[in-house]
Amino acid sequence: MLIIPAEHPLDWKKPPVLTLLLILLNTLIYFAYQGGDTAREQAAVKIYLDGGLLDREKALFIESFSTRNKLEERVRKSFTAAPRAQLAQLILSDLQFENTLHYTPAYQDDPAWQAARAKAEAARNQISNYRFGFIPAKFTVQGLFGAMFLHADFGHLAGNMLFLFIFGFALERALGGAVYIGLYLLSGLASHLLWWVMDPVWATGIGASGAIAGLMGMYLGIYGLRRINFFYWLGPMFGYFRAPALWILPIWMGKELYGLLLANDHVNYYAHLGGMGAGFLAVWLPKQIGGLKVDEAYLNKEDPDAPFKREVASLDKLIGGFNLEQAASRGIDLLNRYPNRLLLLERLYPVAKSREDKALLSAVLKQLFALPQAIANQPLLQRLADDSAQFTLLQHPAVQLHLLQRLLQARDGARALGAWRKLIQTRNRPPQLPALTLQLAKQLGQQDDRRGVSELHEFLRAVYPDAEQTQQLGVYQRHIAR
Repeated sequence: MLIIPAEHPLDWKKPPVLTLLLILLNTLIYFAYQGGDTAREQAAVKIYLDGGLLDREKALFIESFSTRNKLEERVRKSFTAAPRAQLAQLILSDLQFENTLHYTPAYQDDPAWQAARAKAEAARNQISNYRFGFIPAKFTVQGLFGAMFLHADFGHLAGNMLFLFIFGFALERALGGAVYIGLYLLSGLASHLLWWVMDPVWATGIGASGAIAGLMGMYLGIYGLRRINFFYWLGPMFGYFRAPALWILPIWMGKELYGLLLANDHVNYYAHLGGMGAGFLAVWLPKQIGGLKVDEAYLNKEDPDAPFKREVASLDKLIGGFNLEQAASRGIDLLNRYPNRLLLLERLYPVAKSREDKALLSAVLKQLFALPQAIANQPLLQRLADDSAQFTLLQHPAVQLHLLQRLLQARDGARALGAWRKLIQTRNRPPQLPALTLQLAKQLGQQDDRRGVSELHEFLRAVYPDAEQTQQLGVYQRHIAR
């Protein structure tokens, strides 16, 4: 059975940076650090065998293991025939046997045995799940924190990271980065603490599933009784349904309780229950008293740009009704409240042009030329270039300079040449004109416009005869003339 929320699509304009970093961190730890565990394990087994420990402990281990697991006699005898390295690995991994062994009189009375054992255990403890895994019967702070960043195998890692992404991207947006990462870690700690309290066994626990179960609880906690979309997969059946978020909590918790009581596998259901319960309560309780700030607009799927779009729609009505004076007045206000919006600039430029409104046009041009170079704003720049011949206000040298620079960046050589011709007719030519002329000449040359290149070269020779760009353009002109 699988039930997961399907309420929010991922918005890559606001990527879940912390979630992606968590995934990257877990992945790097698995491959870069845990990838060396095989060699560490082999080294520990070698030290164990070289120390003669197997001969001393084999019979004790088989008796202990068989009694604890209620093994039949035939299974018990199979241990005797097991390969030495395999049996040594099994003995080293049995922490409960190790703890019992330490308190046996024979072990305590044999310093050589203790020394050999300590050396093998020290090598074994370099393996990631023994060094940073959480062992309820042997509580350590490094295990409490470290275990949530380790994984048993690639499938374990991939599954956890998938669910981390599914729940994390929405929670990071709704809760904010600091609260999100804090509650993620809190859930991971709670998952281990519940296991420690309820079942203090000699076993290593690793994995992010407790912290991720916390994210599942948080998700339901922030939505409460609001109805949201869920995806379900139940055997051959799958699809979507809407339900109050809190209705899913007993289903998820019930599934974990069922596994805890009846399943016979190696899943840490205590960790899932502890993480999920902690995550839910950490969000739901503060939310009831207003102590938790949540992005309600995101939860309600409100378009953050909705106010702007309403203003543009209102402006369109004024323009459509030919209320251009009111549209111009409204436009100045909108430019101040919503600066650098291409959609607004595209609406207001025709108004400024038709009214020959210098104030509005100046505001539009200032914001247009401040926009980063992009394909989206090219049509408006091209329109400015085409209108420059008839629209006197556009012929100002500063406007033509900005226009020339933008058209060169867009590699629109023909229109850039028009802006250049207007610019050279001004009295106070800009100091960057020789460099822009050379840049334009190269673009025209690539477009096989030799006449344009010749025109630019003649200008530089006449006005800037000693400029470096004049010499460079002469060389370039001779090159393309070959």
